[in-house]
Amino acid sequence: MFVLNGEFGGHWAEIVRSYCELMDEVIPYLSPAEQSVYQRLFRLSHVQRSPFTKCCYEDLAVQCGVSLSTVRRAVKGLRTKTLIKTIWENKSGTTFVVQLLSTLPHRPGFLPRRRRGASPPLQQLSRPPIYDAFSPEDRALFIDCKQRLGPVRLNELTERAVEWLTERAGGDPEVFSDAVLRDKVDALIFEEVFGPQRQKPYESLFEHLH
Repeated sequence: MFVLNGEFGGHWAEIVRSYCELMDEVIPYLSPAEQSVYQRLFRLSHVQRSPFTKCCYEDLAVQCGVSLSTVRRAVKGLRTKTLIKTIWENKSGTTFVVQLLSTLPHRPGFLPRRRRGASPPLQQLSRPPIYDAFSPEDRALFIDCKQRLGPVRLNELTERAVEWLTERAGGDPEVFSDAVLRDKVDALIFEEVFGPQRQKPYESLFEHLH
């Protein structure tokens, strides 16, 4: 039996499970600063039997061994990835709600998709990415526009793609591959950033994603 803060940790098995989940499935896809801040917030919340914690950005910076500006950037990134929420801020500190992957209603778009099996209609993949078939000028424009979308908009488009593919897969969000998801996201970006005239030569490339 483990002892945690002087008390017997009856919830220790759940903490270990949650920690292994975040280390295996989440941490590899975060920046170093986000990793440090997310783990520290996990320590201050779920390890203390609470989904939230209250602390100052300055204290969090000291505990993580990084600068205050780095903490602020990391918190912004973690909010964008839906891993934390900040629900109250004042002079005495910020209340952070620390989300676990297993408790989120949807798998965040920044994570690769899980898949168990194959779904033939959705496995007709295009390799390399569809935009490689664009003219050099249009390909460069597309990539530039995609990079300028920012993480918030890209995550929104990813969630839309996941919903569409899940419906096509009979309600199973795990059967389609990362490449199919990539292509569907690119199709949504294509519709958003290219006008009708620029879209026309490439419409047939995206027919299977409509």
